[in-house]
Amino acid sequence: MKRYRIVIGVVILCGLIDFSVTAASAGPKQANPAAVPIDRTVGSVQLGMTVEAFQKAVKSNDQTGMNPGLIADERSFEIARDSLVSEIRAVGCRFLHGRLYRITVEYREGAFDETRWDALVKKNMERYGKVPIQSQTLGERPIEFIQWDDPTTRLLLQREHRMGFESKQFVKRYGVTMVLLDQVLWSERQEAEGSLF
Repeated sequence: MKRYRIVIGVVILCGLIDFSVTAASAGPKQANPAAVPIDRTVGSVQLGMTVEAFQKAVKSNDQTGMNPGLIADERSFEIARDSLVSEIRAVGCRFLHGRLYRITVEYREGAFDETRWDALVKKNMERYGKVPIQSQTLGERPIEFIQWDDPTTRLLLQREHRMGFESKQFVKRYGVTMVLLDQVLWSERQEAEGSLF
C-alpha cells in the first residue's frame, strides 16, 4: 500500500467484480458542464456508506494502524485481494466520521493500452462533460490527469507513462488510477489536516 499512498500524494481506478469502468484524476477544480451526477458507486461500495455497511458488503483489511498519515476519526481499509478482478492491483477506502469519503482503485501495469485509455476518457467526457486533460512530469515519467466535479462528488483519472524492456526493446506501459471522492467529507478532511500545521 506504500505505492498507493505515493500515487495519491502526487496527484490525488476501479474494477471490482461487475464494475463498469468510470474514471478520473486531479488538477484545478472543474465544473461539471453536463450536469450529470457522478456515479458514487464502485462495485458494491458507495461513497457515504458506513463502516459497518462497508464491512458487510466486501471482505477487507483494516489498514488504520499501519497508516501514520490519518487524522483523528479517520480509518483506512484495503479491499481483500480475492474480491478483485485480476487487472486490479489494489482498492483502498478511507472513512471520516464513520462515512466512506474516498475510493482509490489502482490498476495493474499493462491493464490499459492507448486504445482503452482513449475510450475511457471519451466515455467520461461524454457523460460528465468536456474538461481539460492536464499533464506534469514526475522525474522522467509523464503523468496525465483529468478531473470531473459535481456538487457532491469528484472523479479523478490518472495515467502514468512507464517504459520497460521486452525482447530487448523499449515498451511503453501505463499505470492507471481512479479516485472517487465525497466533496463535503473531502473538504472537511483537507481543512482538518491544514489545522494540524
